[in-house]
Amino acid sequence: MELNLGGVFQVGWSIGLDYTEGMTNIVWDIIVLVSLLLSMLCLSIPMKSGISISTAYAVWVGLGVVLTIIVSAVLGLETITLGMVLFLLVTVAGVVGLKMVS
Repeated sequence: MELNLGGVFQVGWSIGLDYTEGMTNIVWDIIVLVSLLLSMLCLSIPMKSGISISTAYAVWVGLGVVLTIIVSAVLGLETITLGMVLFLLVTVAGVVGLKMVS
């Protein structure tokens, strides 16, 4: 559960970076920093519960990448191509597989 939430917070800091204007926009700077902190916290909790770092990190990054690309496309910041969809599906399959075997 925490890894999923961590992936959501990754969207906040990764897309937020586009709005910080070089870390000069204080509102967006705070959003980015808080999202980053919460995302890292959500990564650390499952590792304390016994999930291996390799599995936790792969799931956390994979979810963050997929969600960030989807939200970026919805906001008009990214154009999704057929190739991107194919590799996003591979990423999702890898994340699901890792969660199933861990």
